[in-house]
Amino acid sequence: MFQEYSRVVYEEKNITAYTQRANYTYSAPVTEPNPLYPEGTQLGMGKPAYFFSVSPTADISFVYSLEAAESADISVEANTVILASCKGGYGEEQKIFWQKGFPLGDSKTAQLKSGEVLTSNFTLDVPQIQSKAKEIQDQLNYSSDPTIEIVTSINYEGKINGKEITGTESFAIPVNISSTYYQMPEEFGFVKNTYNNIWVQKPPSLSTVKLPLLLFLLSVVLLGAMIPVRKMSRVDPEYIERLEKEEKNSSFKEFISEGKLPENRKSLLQVEISSLQDLIDAAADMNERVIHDAGTGTYFTIHSGALYIFFDAPLGENQINN
Repeated sequence: MFQEYSRVVYEEKNITAYTQRANYTYSAPVTEPNPLYPEGTQLGMGKPAYFFSVSPTADISFVYSLEAAESADISVEANTVILASCKGGYGEEQKIFWQKGFPLGDSKTAQLKSGEVLTSNFTLDVPQIQSKAKEIQDQLNYSSDPTIEIVTSINYEGKINGKEITGTESFAIPVNISSTYYQMPEEFGFVKNTYNNIWVQKPPSLSTVKLPLLLFLLSVVLLGAMIPVRKMSRVDPEYIERLEKEEKNSSFKEFISEGKLPENRKSLLQVEISSLQDLIDAAADMNERVIHDAGTGTYFTIHSGALYIFFDAPLGENQINN
């Protein structure tokens, strides 16, 4: 009855393994004579419109970083293209009729650690992009206005939190081009999280605490009533402790196998469990088996990159850390 009411329950939770951040900034230099701005003026972000007759080009900067929960050492390559496309159809049924990418600047590479940034700078010639998109439309004899986007693809490879990771992410911003001007968003940043799943202990409800506490108090009262008054002969305390451990763990034998802690355990997320009963319950929820390492006095199980461990002996935690 006590085990039924005191059984620990675990639940699966998402924790952030690493976060990728990216953002674009830009300015439009005034390069043509006009009645509004002196030549050489830099028009900042957020203008309602940038006229071809005033600022036909835009200087753009792309910044990328990766922040890991523990550590990161990755090779990063950034490639930016202007992506022109045209869709047709109705509502959610719209499909891409045609699509064409034009490289924008050279690819950029860097070796990054957690929190370090890669910066890629390039210039967008808006009338030139408009001309290339119109040329495709004329050849296809298709007059619908195309969609223009700046797309930067990030390819990354290396160690993140001690594990080899390879991935690709794309970051796009729209460019709205009309016959005489173009528009770009005032702010455009990105945050993309990658998660790991781990099992964590759920806090006990009030109903699961009441009965175990009542049984514990009752056992204390009964133990006090049954203490013998006859003096017993002295027995070695270590021998008594060993017998008590064997008796305490005898009911768990069918759930435990003998083994050794893995040598590469430092790459695993370590979760310390407060008792052997809790560890066995957690292993059962995760459909895993508990392993006993007699050399370190530890019981453990491994699931989804996490090491769930119970230190049964006083020296266990020191030995595992050394």
